[in-house]
Amino acid sequence: ELIQTNESYTEAFLLRGQIRESNSKFEKAISDYSAIIDQNSQITQAWSSRGSCYYRIGAFQNAIQDFSRAIDLEPDNADLYLYLGNSYGEMDMFTEAIKNFNVAREISFGDYYSNLTKAYEDINSRKYPSALARATSAIDENPTDPIPHSYKGISLYHLGKLDDAIVHLNTATKLDPDNAATVYNLGLAYMASKNTEEAISQFEKAMSIDPSLKRDIELAGALESE
Repeated sequence: ELIQTNESYTEAFLLRGQIRESNSKFEKAISDYSAIIDQNSQITQAWSSRGSCYYRIGAFQNAIQDFSRAIDLEPDNADLYLYLGNSYGEMDMFTEAIKNFNVAREISFGDYYSNLTKAYEDINSRKYPSALARATSAIDENPTDPIPHSYKGISLYHLGKLDDAIVHLNTATKLDPDNAATVYNLGLAYMASKNTEEAISQFEKAMSIDPSLKRDIELAGALESE
């Protein structure tokens, strides 16, 4: 009844378009979303929804145009970049697809991945204070990812803060118990803190995951970054 009595209203066309889209009547849904755009071209949802319908019927170039227009209206919406990236991917335009996926990732996670990359580079360059700061920032943004905890533990180890290193390496192993390198690093941290029994336990776990670590454990060399 709402559709019949209020077809001139944006809400009515949007509702009918959504119903038609959910019933796989994509061409009719496109007509409804187009009606909204004709009335008011500043409604992001109309462009995005029409783009989704174009995507579903394989009209990927049209989908790209609509998602791009939606992004113009709402440039901080990560989902729109994902949709646009998928559309480019369907056309084998992988450079553009990856570009948009990266934008979506940056919007969703801020500087998280940048901090991870820099922390890794700093560890390999032995810039441990900088690596520590980067890893700490990454943990603040995503505390359930084991990688920044591992990087922070490695940095703390090299800075001589063994108790704190053990805390973060333990956290990393709990989040990712099958990562042999992290378990091995935890063993080294325990060994440096003169907890030989726990060190041996961690080394044995590391070897059970990755037998190739046996020689490293025997040599008890430097901590390894992932």
